[in-house]
Amino acid sequence: MTDPLAILFGSQARVKLLRFFLFNPTQEFSFDDISRRARLVRRTARTEINALERAEVIKKKIIFAKHKTKETKVRTQGYMLNTKFPQLSSLQTFLFETAPINGTTVLKHIRKIGPLDFVACTGIFMREFDRRLDLIVAMKKLNEGKVEVAIRSLEAELGIEIRYATFTTEDLLYRVGMYDKLTRDVFDYQYQIIIDKIGVRNELRRPNV
Repeated sequence: MTDPLAILFGSQARVKLLRFFLFNPTQEFSFDDISRRARLVRRTARTEINALERAEVIKKKIIFAKHKTKETKVRTQGYMLNTKFPQLSSLQTFLFETAPINGTTVLKHIRKIGPLDFVACTGIFMREFDRRLDLIVAMKKLNEGKVEVAIRSLEAELGIEIRYATFTTEDLLYRVGMYDKLTRDVFDYQYQIIIDKIGVRNELRRPNV
């Protein structure tokens, strides 16, 4: 099914890049970073970046980016959001409200990790941008490599960097039971539990928690 925004803005790739820049308003990116994080082939990324630059939504800037093979930074052409774009605020609001920032989208990506015991969304998923975390994932056997791949895939679709924490099932239950600061930074604010096979909800209801 065609995304209506892709019709409105010209292509799905353009929608991705618009969200990418609008949701990362203060950051500077090299071309390689943009194409990699948005998961666009280089030719498509170049075409859409040029279009956004002509529209004055983004602007060029010389930045220092990490070298591909050396542990140094090199001077290169970069891009960032043009914060003086007249309709910036309206565009940010519109694209955020129409972004698939919800539990369904999260599960579509992270279910590839393996059997999940607990998943909770907070932070940006609750429209709270100053939280420490956006996502908590717990499973009996963690594979950090698979988790990172899934999160990067989710970030590419949403156009937002996801702040996340992973735990073994045992560790998460221990932290919740001990009133751990990291988990309280999630559960003392707005959150949405998507998967709970280990009784975290019940633990949170205990009087001493």
